[in-house]
Amino acid sequence: MGAGGLLTACSGGGNENKLTPLRPAGSYYVPELADKAINGKPLKAALIGCGSRGTGAAFNFLEAADNVTIVACSDVLVEKMDNCRKRLKEQKNIEISDDKCFLGFDGYKKACELPEVDLVLIASPSVFHPEQLKYAIDHGKHAFCEKAACVDAVGYRTFMTAVKQAQAQGLCIVPGTHCHYHRGYIESYKMIQEGFIGRIVSANVYFNQGHLTPVRRRSEWTDMEFMLRDIFSWKWLTGDHVLDQGIHRVDAFTWFSHLKPVKAIGMGARVRRVGGNIYDTYSIDFEYEGGVHLHAQMRQIDGCDHYIADVIHGTNGTWKCMNEGREITFHDVDGNEVWRCEMDGQFTQHNPYVLEHVDLINHIRSGKVINNAETTAIASLACIMARESAYTGKTYTWDGITQSDLNLMPENLTMGNVDMSKHTVQLPGVSPKI
Repeated sequence: MGAGGLLTACSGGGNENKLTPLRPAGSYYVPELADKAINGKPLKAALIGCGSRGTGAAFNFLEAADNVTIVACSDVLVEKMDNCRKRLKEQKNIEISDDKCFLGFDGYKKACELPEVDLVLIASPSVFHPEQLKYAIDHGKHAFCEKAACVDAVGYRTFMTAVKQAQAQGLCIVPGTHCHYHRGYIESYKMIQEGFIGRIVSANVYFNQGHLTPVRRRSEWTDMEFMLRDIFSWKWLTGDHVLDQGIHRVDAFTWFSHLKPVKAIGMGARVRRVGGNIYDTYSIDFEYEGGVHLHAQMRQIDGCDHYIADVIHGTNGTWKCMNEGREITFHDVDGNEVWRCEMDGQFTQHNPYVLEHVDLINHIRSGKVINNAETTAIASLACIMARESAYTGKTYTWDGITQSDLNLMPENLTMGNVDMSKHTVQLPGVSPKI
């Protein structure tokens, strides 16, 4: 059923043609995405973070347009950099010279300082994103920056400084919150802004999946090297899975609603996780502006049902995105399905990981600025509020967290051993609120 049927079903009849938009047309961004970016000037990118996501981002970037290439890379682990270079050579015939490969915690600076680099692709662990983005913007580079924006309040402020600086300098930033480039999400977003479910009143989101396999430590690894090889087990590196994975669900609601979180209260636990210092289950209640509540459920436990979904309730109906974006529907207030997203065959490229680069390249080549990173930053800090609330059993407010001194970055970044007593599991009712 098309949008006209939804209009009739969700408006209650009689006023079919009098939907009330959530916001005026033209006041929000809706990308218009072809299968490939427009032709234009050659673009050279530097890749910061050469692991599986970084390598994937490099290939997504190359698939998004013609006449683009990777000329430099940086990582703290040499074999990750070597493996990425090997794949680029074998599969894309792109060879990054040794003098453009930078190893170490400060390697990203050398990559950003290269005059031939037009943009950077940041796909390092999330704790490094704020400083790396800021350095790239300082050196006049456009940026793709993977989620999350930050893992703590200090990082949030640094990230937002970079966002505002990029806007002032006319530089583009596209974050790796790929729902913004899923064609079904885009169509749904547009329709919700046009008022198809009425005013948003509440939402439920879910990111329930199996346990990510931890890395088994080798005797020759130092503490720091071990943690860097097992990043998803450590709070300071990726912010816990309520942030690292849950960001996609919270970001989708933040984007659709155009609201900011006011406070969060939640709970979580380590039910079966044995490594690292993060939790494996969360249940969070967010209150957004206007008294709108979002309930978020996240779990990483093997043997449980896999369930990833977004559900937004409005005064005139409900929007549902199920099966990781493969089933998107609108329902009226009585629960009847009145619209289902069907791709009409106009496009062949439906991979949002590629389409986010299409949009970035389109804007760079057309000389237009795109900078939708603020929504990602807001959603990231919302997830940080959720994590800290679950860790401590305390309520966290937006005003409180934005002014917090919470900073997870170690004082000294070295590849040696560290004080592991600073990386213990936090306990609600015992761990202090920061």
